[in-house]
Amino acid sequence: MKHKSGQILLITVMLLATVMTIVLSVSFKSVTDTQVTKLEEESQKALAAAESAIEVALRENSSVTIGSGSLTSITGFEGTATVESLSSTTFTTANIPKNSSYTFYLGNYDVTAKTITSPYNQNVKLCFQSGSTNPAIEVTLVKSNGVTKYVGDPSGRMTNAATGNCGGNATFPNSIDILGDANSRFMIVRVLYASTKLFFSSNTDLPVQGRTVSSQATSSTSTGVSKKVVLFQSHPQIPGEFFTTAL
Repeated sequence: MKHKSGQILLITVMLLATVMTIVLSVSFKSVTDTQVTKLEEESQKALAAAESAIEVALRENSSVTIGSGSLTSITGFEGTATVESLSSTTFTTANIPKNSSYTFYLGNYDVTAKTITSPYNQNVKLCFQSGSTNPAIEVTLVKSNGVTKYVGDPSGRMTNAATGNCGGNATFPNSIDILGDANSRFMIVRVLYASTKLFFSSNTDLPVQGRTVSSQATSSTSTGVSKKVVLFQSHPQIPGEFFTTAL
């Protein structure tokens, strides 16, 4: 009898241990799921706060602080959005789809007055990529006293198209030289046959082509969730159809 009683006690203890393990596992999973859900919710809120700060910074054309000024309605988060206009001797665009265009400014663009001042009286080297189907470019240089056309085609499909070498640049091997002067205002680069990125370079800093906004929002709660968003907004893009004809 004592032997049987011991077996029953052992089985009872094992059953209790199993039940306790299951209860603790379910409890731990519930707590973990709650924490993950809270982190995901905070992450989405932080992203929304950072994006809101970018929108206000672009509208006011100045740096802003989350929780103050036009952003007082955002609570539980802290951070700033900073507007910068960076200049460099080179500028690279995002990928330009086939038959689309990019407007490159040859002067300082005033976002308030919407005018181009201080013309860039320098030559610009415009480079583009190669591919299984080589892209070609058609450039419309708009001046205060007229319009000048350039074409570049490494595959020779366009009449009088000249293409040079982009200084040994393996990413952008094809190039044409754009001759700038005091009358230059902007150029519209139309991409033909295949998509490509565009690479502009010169001996001196090129005119700024837009505004870069960096925004970061951090939760004030114990989660400390933080989101950072960086956005580049180019100057207004002029439809290429205003100055080009379809091939």
